[in-house]
Amino acid sequence: MKRKFSNSAATLIAAVALFAGIAGAQPEPWVHPDGSIHYYHAISTPAGINWNLAWDSALGHGGYLATLTSQAENDFVFSLVDSSIYWHLRFDTRRLAGPWLGGTQDFGSFEPDSGWHWVTEETMDYVNWSPGQPDNDGNENALHFGESMLGRVPTWDDASALDDSIRGFVRELSADSTTIGLRHWDSLAWEGYTLFANNQGRAIYLIDNKGRALHRWRVTDRTVGALYLLENGLISQIGNLSNPNFLNGGRVSLIDWDGNKTWSFDYSDSLRCLHHDAIWLPNGNLLAIAWELKTKDEAIAAGRDTTKLTAGKLWPDHIIEVDPATDSIVWKWHVWDHLVQDYDSTKQNYGVVGDHPELIDLNFVDQASPNAADWIHANALDYHADWGQILFAARDFNEVWVIDHSTTTEQAAGHTGGRYGKGGDLLYRWGNPRTYRRGDTTNQILYHHHHSSWIPSGLPGAGNITVFDNGLLRPGSSYSTAVEFTPPVDSLGNYEQPGPGEPYGPASPAWQYIADPPESFYSSQLSSVQRLPNGNTLICEGNRGRFFELTPDTQVVWTYINPVTDTLPKYQGTPPAQNAVHRSPRYPLDYAGLRGHDLTPGYPVELYTTKQYVSVKETPPAGSAPVGLSVSPNPFGRLARISFNLPRAVSAELGIYAVDGRLVRTLPVTSGTVWDGTDNAGNRVGRGVYYCRLQCPAFSASRKLVKTE
Repeated sequence: MKRKFSNSAATLIAAVALFAGIAGAQPEPWVHPDGSIHYYHAISTPAGINWNLAWDSALGHGGYLATLTSQAENDFVFSLVDSSIYWHLRFDTRRLAGPWLGGTQDFGSFEPDSGWHWVTEETMDYVNWSPGQPDNDGNENALHFGESMLGRVPTWDDASALDDSIRGFVRELSADSTTIGLRHWDSLAWEGYTLFANNQGRAIYLIDNKGRALHRWRVTDRTVGALYLLENGLISQIGNLSNPNFLNGGRVSLIDWDGNKTWSFDYSDSLRCLHHDAIWLPNGNLLAIAWELKTKDEAIAAGRDTTKLTAGKLWPDHIIEVDPATDSIVWKWHVWDHLVQDYDSTKQNYGVVGDHPELIDLNFVDQASPNAADWIHANALDYHADWGQILFAARDFNEVWVIDHSTTTEQAAGHTGGRYGKGGDLLYRWGNPRTYRRGDTTNQILYHHHHSSWIPSGLPGAGNITVFDNGLLRPGSSYSTAVEFTPPVDSLGNYEQPGPGEPYGPASPAWQYIADPPESFYSSQLSSVQRLPNGNTLICEGNRGRFFELTPDTQVVWTYINPVTDTLPKYQGTPPAQNAVHRSPRYPLDYAGLRGHDLTPGYPVELYTTKQYVSVKETPPAGSAPVGLSVSPNPFGRLARISFNLPRAVSAELGIYAVDGRLVRTLPVTSGTVWDGTDNAGNRVGRGVYYCRLQCPAFSASRKLVKTE
């Protein structure tokens, strides 16, 4: 059941401290009829736990004891605990007692069945009592599954909140509104693990299809480009060195499972800066995009139109190949070596632009950034190992380019040589024939795209190219699309050359996704497209931090919204903001880079918080003063003083409990007693969260305390 949500900040420390606190299965999501997603975590406590401590533990994780408000919800939660580890046999009655739930009855209610409500302060419109229950046998004011001589049953029984023989409980996480994290999934989604990092963030996350965290890497550099999990288990990250001469980027690092850098390469100074994408080749080398500075004089000397030099400089892109064993650059390709222009006839590269589609027009300027030094803004690389070709996303040319990697560096600077005989000239280009004067605005297909890649062999559409078309300045209205097209190429990597005056084919995509309405899907920057093995397509809508999966007929079968800002997750129910993501690659369950690592699903990445409900209105004996249980200091280092106000005539027990319900230390029932951080055997206990509990026959009180030493 959806809980009443508040912005109480009581759970952040506890959520971290209790993450793996008590034995149990993983939290499981369930979609409510209103479309919201709740998580339910079945917790096994073999030593037993009373309702009050179970409630405290649920609160400590930002949740609450599960509330069941329909038969479907009841059946789902029961399916999670229909195992002997959550139940125990009461020898006096020969009945099986199941785990605690979030139902309670106020003291003083007319018995046996009045006053019951959920801990979310909502009434029980749906009930599922076992036969003859509730019976209030011995002041029973808390709800659990059971009890029956027939075995484990999905019906309910009432029991004393102080009954510590119960062997488990069910924790629920939800919010008044579901705004971040997992938003939708069904069985048609391709099962795998999704990797992502917030743009400019210092944390990297791996999640499963149910939105549960499998691992988090804390990193020192801000992520400002493509992110990969390699088959050797290392993360490849582009980090930001804050080069004042360029935009983001400058460093590629390899990061191990524990977040340690095992290798890094800096390419960032006043003349050049690595950026956006860096991929790893089959030979173990790194291929990376970088800017290089061309001064105003250098640009004019190359034939740049002086009216198109308002920034006073240019940053043309180049590609470098780095041998990580020596940190040496073993191959280069430069845009600057493959120019054509028809502005200055005194220059060697002067020519008819339309006659040279293999060259790059020095004076083509995109309308989105006519004054920018960042002239091409390349943002993605891909590699075709069979053909030895590089796919290059030239955003501000609104094109993808293909070049030959089989060349030497010398050949890559010229127009001959290599497997295809063209040196470093373009083998193929697609998306905007205006750039080489063989079309107009009606022929343009791409608008400031990101992440172009070949569909790998063995996948549906293999050999085709997918592109995230951002749609910035698209005529009519700005909206994004996912595009797949079939390049005109033979099995050896030779591209069909267009006739005189004709553009490269194809004339239109083979497949594309346009939302309904189109404007509902839009990211002006970042973003990615990935074809999955089952034929579905995974899309990262970068600016909005939204990842979603489509079937071939464009049915959405999975949606997730990045809940992270920088390194900190946001609370569920808060609006998504500052959660942009470059890409969100998904990896198969048996991926080589994940072998040997613990992939037990944990809690969702986003945080959950609850109001501290007073779900059991505990009433001290008549005539007594309020208990007033308190602990100070809290958090504490070595000593904690425990104070309370209790009439002498009342019998009571005072104890310190671990989060799994185990009694750690019995203390004398004397107000002002001190706990020295040891257990009943005299051993010092570790740092973490504990509970001080004062229990009386008719009421109890507890306080959470945090031990820091």
